[in-house]
Amino acid sequence: MPDTPADLNPQTHRQVAKLVGPAQAAEMMALLRETLVRLGDMPEQEFAGPSGLALVHRLKSESGLMGFDRLAQACEAVDTAGARGAVPPQDLRSLRVAIASALATADALGEAEP
Repeated sequence: MPDTPADLNPQTHRQVAKLVGPAQAAEMMALLRETLVRLGDMPEQEFAGPSGLALVHRLKSESGLMGFDRLAQACEAVDTAGARGAVPPQDLRSLRVAIASALATADALGEAEP
């Protein structure tokens, strides 16, 4: 079984904030958090359906860009399986766990900002 990536790659996260500036980085985090909340609250049937999978596809890019490696990997697994037509339940469960963990990390980052 491959190693589970860290929830947040702090180096990537800092680099993005440095490149785009603090205000843009905060806006990007707010959008990421909004998507996390939306997916986290989504009923299972919708989560595994077209609208949920479209959000997962978008979240894959957003999370990877912001340094949320575990979340990006879980999104990739679901996105790839969804493109093939069927997402295994264990991939959906792993993504739900990654979403909850990333949301807690995003909230902690928000509290740490001045």
